Amino acid sequence: MTDQRSVLYEYASLTDWLQETAMKMSEEIFFKPIKPGKWSPAQIIYHISAWDAYLMQERIPYLSSEASLKGLAFSVEEVNSSAARHAHSGLSMVELINETVKERQRVVDHLNQLDRKQWTDTFYIDKFPLCLTSYIKGLIEHDEHHKLQIEVFMSEQGLSLSLNS
Repeated sequence: MTDQRSVLYEYASLTDWLQETAMKMSEEIFFKPIKPGKWSPAQIIYHISAWDAYLMQERIPYLSSEASLKGLAFSVEEVNSSAARHAHSGLSMVELINETVKERQRVVDHLNQLDRKQWTDTFYIDKFPLCLTSYIKGLIEHDEHHKLQIEVFMSEQGLSLSLNS
């Protein structure tokens, strides 16, 4: 996963996972906490969507060579709590998954328009140097962490993760 195409492909693959794996859950399981005191799959999935929206609004428009961006102007917990509340606001599983797919696709479409240089230019977040490729790789790791949480939970609920089922 060293070039922008493979990074973008991997980042975009969340939408397939949502449609092929997350949709296997019943509404009951989707809104059930994965462990006592933990979030439900709905909250985890919508949390990803909230951070995609943040990326589109507060990061991507300001990325340029040598750009110096501030860290978060709010607490991570504020975004996460808001996403968790939205996930249990009465929307259905399909609606939440579709919102998350739409938000991820919006980010992917925008990233797909960037040229190679924009993927490799160095920018800074609180003086920490990054490039878009490494930034998106970090988001992919975040996705993978949450997908694994949900897949373990699904397995514990007796749901098959086989692509043939």
